[in-house]
Amino acid sequence: MGFGHRVYRHGDSRVPFMQTALDRLVTRAADLETSRLATLHAALRQAVLTRKGIHPNLDYPAGLAYHLMGFDTPTFTPIFVMSRITGWTAHITEQLAHNALIRPLASYAGPGERAVPATAG
Repeated sequence: MGFGHRVYRHGDSRVPFMQTALDRLVTRAADLETSRLATLHAALRQAVLTRKGIHPNLDYPAGLAYHLMGFDTPTFTPIFVMSRITGWTAHITEQLAHNALIRPLASYAGPGERAVPATAG
């Protein structure tokens, strides 16, 4: 869990966005334990890439982000599952209808990234 992805062989395109969110959480926490965890997190990511040539997937930065948001470790798996149910259901439906998984190759052509307004507090 956390490394490799069948579709994103050269790196999961979702990771930079999640890493940015994680970096914000690390900055906001600004304590020694969080700093140590962030350093370890970066070192492990680099070690796996260097030794195995495997890039992290979305779960890798998400795990530390969930920890910094205060979720208990046993809660991580249900959160990961909730975010994937729609995709898994689509794959099951496709496989039942066509006896094969359909992996579309497409480029997003919609509006660009939009800023999310900061919340009070």
